[in-house]
Amino acid sequence: MSYSSTGMRDPFHQNRMRTYFKFSMIAFAVVIAVVVGMLLSGAQKETKIDYSKSEFVQYETPADSAPVVVFETTEGTFKAVLYEEEAPNYVKYFKELVSSGYFDNTYVCTILRSEGLTGGFIGGSKTKDGLAADDTNTDMTDLEVSANLLPTKGALGSLTKQAGRFTKAKAGSVFTVMNDVVDIEELRAQEAEDVNGYSRVCEIFEKYGGIPNYLQMYTLFGQVYDGWDTIDKINSARIVDEDVPEDQEDRNYQPEKDIVITRAYLSTYGEQKENGFNIPLKDAAETKTDESKAS
Repeated sequence: MSYSSTGMRDPFHQNRMRTYFKFSMIAFAVVIAVVVGMLLSGAQKETKIDYSKSEFVQYETPADSAPVVVFETTEGTFKAVLYEEEAPNYVKYFKELVSSGYFDNTYVCTILRSEGLTGGFIGGSKTKDGLAADDTNTDMTDLEVSANLLPTKGALGSLTKQAGRFTKAKAGSVFTVMNDVVDIEELRAQEAEDVNGYSRVCEIFEKYGGIPNYLQMYTLFGQVYDGWDTIDKINSARIVDEDVPEDQEDRNYQPEKDIVITRAYLSTYGEQKENGFNIPLKDAAETKTDESKAS
């Protein structure tokens, strides 16, 4: 899939960043389970991955030495473990950015919202609206895909674009924290052969929620494990064009109120495990939401 065929712009091009994220909005309209089936069955030649023996390290308590990035924001703090073995080039690049203070005082520039669903948010932008600034880091790394990582809720990923020789997919400095748009009933209703671990992956999405049709559009490199109240608060923020019809081409998905990453710094899980390693279950999250609505 090329970016020209989707109408998606270069994320560092001097146009409204909302054009960039229109691509993400379109993705929500795709029937989730069908897309999962296509990807896992190898329907696209370049995306054949066998998940049948995947370890799915996102859901295992990491070693004390595992690298962690702590994000302090105006909405609270959240923490994510980084997977150096699964995305070595991107994690090295990301850690260098964090260590240099690059993400300090950067913005959440977009809330990925469509049809009442929020697919996550994009952070690490030097500007409020996502436009490139003079100090925007435009270095990019090649797409890295691991059979051990999935775009479930809380996964960290960098959306790739076509760039460089042979139009290789490359990931940049802004990052997405995934949320949940899975329709479990629709997922369960699909009848598909268990090719390349289809059933295992579906079970993971049923359990934790996520965005199945982002399986290989992102370099996945981390997982939030602490600070879920902060994640949910950011995901529920109003966007500038909250009341604008979704079919309006230039709808602005920028947060209505500034959401700032005031500081990001590296640590280890051993130093940041006071609240344990917690990946909430989808059913538990839905129960919590139902209870809050009833109160």
